[in-house]
Amino acid sequence: MHKIVVVIGLFVCSNLNGQHYLKDARSPAQKEDPYNSYQSDFISKTDLLKALELAGVQVFKFPLASFAKEYKLSVTVDEYVDGKKGRSIDLYAIGKNTYTYFKDSSLDIHHGLFTDFIDQLTFLSRNENDSSIILALTTYAGSDRIRLAKRQTRKFQYYNWRRFSKTDWVLNRETPLLVCASSWYDPKNNVERFCGVVDLSRDEKETRKLLSASPHYYLISYKVSEK
Repeated sequence: MHKIVVVIGLFVCSNLNGQHYLKDARSPAQKEDPYNSYQSDFISKTDLLKALELAGVQVFKFPLASFAKEYKLSVTVDEYVDGKKGRSIDLYAIGKNTYTYFKDSSLDIHHGLFTDFIDQLTFLSRNENDSSIILALTTYAGSDRIRLAKRQTRKFQYYNWRRFSKTDWVLNRETPLLVCASSWYDPKNNVERFCGVVDLSRDEKETRKLLSASPHYYLISYKVSEK
């Protein structure tokens, strides 16, 4: 019996010391999920965005028309209560349309620091709780965030996001990007409503109708102006 144990032990040691290496030819997706538990080959980008929305997170990205020189860039959040404009918040503290970067990503100042123009604005929103929404703006130059307070006056009241599709900038003009608006109460049918156009650039009349019906909303806009 003792000899058998010794032989097995020698076999195991020999096998460990002489293990064979083989290049893993599987794709990164197969390595990360070898049993396909997440079925990533079937899941689309839209599925992931729907999952984020279910978790209270939404993403809005706006490409910017090309810049040819440096401008002042501002992003403003205007609050409206019962159709009247209240406070305005400057969301973009950096205040310019440029950003700097290292060409080789080495963060070595001797390799040169370069400047280019921002070509997109990305907004991330998250329902923090029943009383507020976190809104973040990210660009290549950095990020800023604010908390948008909700005005919950009814049990089933809710907020929705709507976006504009025509967002090319015009010098010295406020260009609307997003609206975060509250539902409104329909006493005739005893329900909360939020109806109207999805694309706020498509029908100005319907957009005005939606905003006039909402008792509380935030309008997010940006402006390009001379320095």
